[in-house]
Amino acid sequence: MMRKWLFLAPLLLGGCSWLAPDYKRPAVPLPATWKGTSAVTRDDRTWWHSYGDPVLDQLVQAALHDSDDIALAGNRLMQARAQYGYAFANQLPMLSVTGADAYGQFANGRVSALNQSLHFPNKMSNLGFVGGMLTYELDLWGKNASLSNAAKAGVHADVYAMDAARLSVIAGVAKLYFSLRALDGDLAILKDTVQTQDDLLALVQRQYDVGATDALTLEGVRERRDAVHELLPDMEDQRNRAESALAVLIGRSPQDIVQSAVPRGRDIRDMTVPQASPSFLPSELLERRPDIAMHEQMLIASNFNIGFARAAYFPTISLASLAGVNNIDIDNLYRATGRAWTLGAAMAAPVLDFGRTESGVRLAKANRNEQVILYQQSIRSAFKEVRDALLAQQTASERESDTLARETADQKRLHLTNLRLDQGYASRIDVLTAQAVFQQAQLSHMTARLQRLDASVDLYKATGGGFHTAMAKTAVSP
Repeated sequence: MMRKWLFLAPLLLGGCSWLAPDYKRPAVPLPATWKGTSAVTRDDRTWWHSYGDPVLDQLVQAALHDSDDIALAGNRLMQARAQYGYAFANQLPMLSVTGADAYGQFANGRVSALNQSLHFPNKMSNLGFVGGMLTYELDLWGKNASLSNAAKAGVHADVYAMDAARLSVIAGVAKLYFSLRALDGDLAILKDTVQTQDDLLALVQRQYDVGATDALTLEGVRERRDAVHELLPDMEDQRNRAESALAVLIGRSPQDIVQSAVPRGRDIRDMTVPQASPSFLPSELLERRPDIAMHEQMLIASNFNIGFARAAYFPTISLASLAGVNNIDIDNLYRATGRAWTLGAAMAAPVLDFGRTESGVRLAKANRNEQVILYQQSIRSAFKEVRDALLAQQTASERESDTLARETADQKRLHLTNLRLDQGYASRIDVLTAQAVFQQAQLSHMTARLQRLDASVDLYKATGGGFHTAMAKTAVSP
């Protein structure tokens, strides 16, 4: 019975004391409501479907599967899980097998009695031993438990970091795709504008040749034509760069990056632009932003690290038990001539470490203070991003309305100028001039459309993109 209690004692004593301070979430003053919001955002994790473009959906799925950023975040999560498994196992006993084999001869004389009692022959023999060893460190001060809990918080932090990476990649894919489609539209309009300016310059040149206009007018038209021509290669370069960046972000192979074009879907002017705004209280943003949740878990881990550092002030107590059999013939251990077992304990207590432990505790506390600052900073950044996204969405919506009205008016003016041309009240130059103005309005509307799409993506990202910490917690299985 006593032996059973000896083996149960480490399990009963371990982890019964804690030196880590109690964790309390840092208090941060939060607004009671959002300012100037009316619409409701979709509360799911597939918000990119709201734009109604199947190609965008395919690109997002490809990025979620092949993106290097998400793969790196997943690898860091695997490392954190392994680290937690190692720290957790340190709290448990370790059982190992040990063995020894000695070859030699027992001489006659003083050890003859021993030879006779152990039946050792007076010849060359093997003395073998095989046994098991059980070792365990009593975690009286919660050192190993603190380290395990810190590693567990690190696993949670990397789960949230992976969600943050996923959200960032999705937002990046959406914005790059919108930029690509906007540049496609801009290039089509710009090519029409180039043709319009070429036709206009040809007409003015003919007028100049017959003396119907002066050189100043001709040079002004030529400068406008040249300016439009200069924009074309720059815009083509921007589109090619956007396409390459999108191919890299979705994880395409080098061969596909060079040889394959990114597929296109709906025209940017035909996409649905969600007018989204937060449908939750500002206090809930702390539970919806994965980067905030990540920083809080890092703060929790630093809190446990203080307990681990403080444990160095106290003794380390280890237990060891050895049991096995021996035989003079290693080949016949099952016919053991002797059995042995031992149970021992060892204690090591710090006496003079010249401030090493105290410095470790100060370092752990300083790290905890740093994590508090980073946590609070992440909250400030989150609310700034939400506010900026809300204002940008409102501004972009108003700008798009204005540019659409201007485009509609210029289109109507072009139509009326064509009618006047048919009736003989306008010239071909008037039509080309009205057409150039209309094309410029189209470019402005395209830019405003892109800004509105980008603002909606920024708002989805700023509000967590449908993320909630409860979803992540159910996925954690360290």
